Amino acid sequence: MKKSIKIIIIIITVILMIIIGCVLAGYIYVKSKFDKMTYKPVDEQDLGIEVQTIAQKHVDVEKYTRFVIFGSDSRDTENAYAGRSDTIIIVVINNDTKEINLISIPRDTYVNVPDYGMTKINHAYAYGQEQLSLKTINSNFGLNLTQYMTIDFSGLIASIDRVGGVEVTLDQDEVNFINQRVTAENKIAGPGTINLNGIQALTHSRNRYVGNDFTRAYRQRSILISLMNKISKKDVNEILSISDDILVNITTNMDINKYKDMFMEVAADRNEYLKKINSVQIPSTDYGYDSMIYGIYYFQFDMDRAKEDFNKYYYGE
Repeated sequence: MKKSIKIIIIIITVILMIIIGCVLAGYIYVKSKFDKMTYKPVDEQDLGIEVQTIAQKHVDVEKYTRFVIFGSDSRDTENAYAGRSDTIIIVVINNDTKEINLISIPRDTYVNVPDYGMTKINHAYAYGQEQLSLKTINSNFGLNLTQYMTIDFSGLIASIDRVGGVEVTLDQDEVNFINQRVTAENKIAGPGTINLNGIQALTHSRNRYVGNDFTRAYRQRSILISLMNKISKKDVNEILSISDDILVNITTNMDINKYKDMFMEVAADRNEYLKKINSVQIPSTDYGYDSMIYGIYYFQFDMDRAKEDFNKYYYGE
């Protein structure tokens, strides 16, 4: 499977590391940790799931665990809903093969948002939060998503500082971008491989002026790879401590009790799961193209080919 550098796949790995640490400490502790997340349900009768897709859902529900991660681009650390969904990643876990497929949907993808018409897919989050976002994804691509996690990327600042920063390679233009937006004590001396603190890393992750939006996704991925590497070297107690900073910034409708057995399986076989993480972008740049409509940038694409890709990577067909 062709791996994409356009998505921040390591968010999932960080979450899995937290799950593994919690499970190793015992299920009661798991629940106490995950209770730090904010639980927010959605109306499952209004998620744009078609009749034939519902039938498919009942057939494969035991084989696959699926949910979508929304990364908020909020500048307000107290309100994840202040912005649009900066990142959209669908997670597909094959419970039989232990494969994890991560499907990234570009934020500027041109789709029909129910009741709002054709616009960028990330606008659905601003208009109707997770409810409308799930409905938009399902109704456009014929999927059956009902579960989500929303993460405010700014919430990772504390985690990055807790592990002593993250190492990222920067060029001069990227250094200039950071230095123009941070206070004097957070300025960077020059290009190269730099250990960024939380503020510097967050500023770098938001840079889409040097390069483009896909380049920014690569920057986010680099930051999170470095964060994962730091976390993965910690012992269980340190992972559990760091997890507080991450979990408190997650909103979800997932019932943790429902996935107790899966968590135990991941803990017992973590090396198998973590080495089978694949990633793909749908719609792909192979059949997608940049366009300007009334002076606004959109990523347009061939819908039939996108659905073919979803059949392969989402449904495993």
